[in-house]
Amino acid sequence: MSLKWIYKPEPDEEIVDRISSSIGFGTLESKILVLRDIDNYQKAREFFKPKLEDIHSPFLMADMQKAVERIASAIENGEKILVYGDYDVDGTTAVALMYLYLSKIVGKKYLDFYIPDRNLEGYGVSDEGINYAKENNFSLIIALDCGIKAIDKVDYANSLGIDFIICDHHLPGDELPKAVAVLDPKRNDCRYPYKELSGCGVGFKLCQGLNTIYKIPESELYDLTDLLAISIAADIVAMTGENRVLAKLGLKTLRKTRNLGLRLLIPQEKISTFDISNIVFEIAPKINAAGRISHGKAAVKLMISENLKQAHEIVSDILDLNDSRRELDANITISATNQVVETNQENNFSTIVYHPEWNKGVIGIVASRLTEVYYKPTLVFTDGNNGEMVASARSVSDFDVHEALDLCSEYFLKFGGHQAAAGLSMEKDKFEAFKIKFEKVVAERIKEHQKEPSISIDTTIEIEDLNREFFNFHRKLAPFGPHNMKPVLELKNQKVSGYVKTMGKDGGHLKFYIHQPVSGRNIECIGFKLGDYMEDFKTKSFDLAFTVEENHWKGNVTYYLNIRDVKFH
Repeated sequence: MSLKWIYKPEPDEEIVDRISSSIGFGTLESKILVLRDIDNYQKAREFFKPKLEDIHSPFLMADMQKAVERIASAIENGEKILVYGDYDVDGTTAVALMYLYLSKIVGKKYLDFYIPDRNLEGYGVSDEGINYAKENNFSLIIALDCGIKAIDKVDYANSLGIDFIICDHHLPGDELPKAVAVLDPKRNDCRYPYKELSGCGVGFKLCQGLNTIYKIPESELYDLTDLLAISIAADIVAMTGENRVLAKLGLKTLRKTRNLGLRLLIPQEKISTFDISNIVFEIAPKINAAGRISHGKAAVKLMISENLKQAHEIVSDILDLNDSRRELDANITISATNQVVETNQENNFSTIVYHPEWNKGVIGIVASRLTEVYYKPTLVFTDGNNGEMVASARSVSDFDVHEALDLCSEYFLKFGGHQAAAGLSMEKDKFEAFKIKFEKVVAERIKEHQKEPSISIDTTIEIEDLNREFFNFHRKLAPFGPHNMKPVLELKNQKVSGYVKTMGKDGGHLKFYIHQPVSGRNIECIGFKLGDYMEDFKTKSFDLAFTVEENHWKGNVTYYLNIRDVKFH
């Protein structure tokens, strides 16, 4: 197979024994905890039994008091408020959350939302959005999941007498916009203890701050965490600290959600067991499809809808758009892959492709696909507006693509993002010079371990370790996400017990069982994209790298091993 197996260092046995005796877990379970830096009783308590009391005061965030006072003043004076957000899942859930909260306080006559058009306006705060606010007498804009670098745009709004409150979680530049308030835990001068909130999470903190004045019943405030859980999952932020508390609460809310749009979007037979991976693979792509192919405002309309007929119509449209997104994604990926070969980029340190007619809405997905194939920092360009080019960047392993692009920022009109993904725009005549510079920067900075795909193994186990106690422990580790991923475990020297059969339309996947000699049980294994190795599994022994997955059927929970990689003997 193609992955390099990297084993995590063995944790200190004394610490493992101590955590085992203090919380009553076995050695394997305690080892997994210590590898996550959960090495004492207090950390274990906070991890396994997060409480709402663990959520920090919103007023620890810089400018929170200013933001709350300005919104309160707008409400008191009957000003119109425009909730503005990005067109991706984090942005649209943030807008829906803020809109639903404010609508409990002010009439819809004084409230509206705005999502920029991806194709016509691009990412972030736009002149069109500000002009819309001016033409419709909005004197306050609350920007969510964008705005931290919108210095010129906020200046423009100020010149028109429109105030801005920014709720963002992206890295700020050297200068902050001259908004009434800039809420971003990544500000250098912000003492908020937790830095990894989603954009929707920052918006939720603002709602918490406002609720110290407006006293909406706490149950109604926390009803909005279903949207927050979706943003945390979809934006792939750290599943630690406050995010973990809010995600657990949000998943619990989501499974019983009263949000009409979400209930129609989530299959009812799955909703009671919905988890983070369901959001990432089943819900986020559908919500994103609106902004990628048509307009992100449809997603917000769905999430704030109180009209069953309207919600049904929006869901139907979104599902059609998602089908279109899949087709575009597949076709452009083929075209981009051909271009890599035709331009002899296989031996480069980076991958850069461009076509003027590729759809802007899917170039980020295509960039992700190319990193899977070539495993290099990747940029996919297409034409934007006004003769400029736009690109989505994706990275590999722990290579910081944002930092690499920042070293090339003299070529950009706009630029933003984080370590794993970024977006930018540039003038066409800068493209060739940028390609040379970016390839040079990557070549100088990329390390050997970042040049090949790898899998990090938590620990090696015995087949009999896969028992009810371990499966119960594994369930308690959820919700999973960055910095709290599912444990990747290794089983050595296994053989198939019984048959091996292919699965899927093209027989691309495998299903087989391995045997536990002591318990006498057979454990189900699923090997996605391993169909070509059917004969090897039948005839050879092997080592497995895998994660444990749950399967829910008619109220019963069973477990299977998701084979992440295999080494045949």
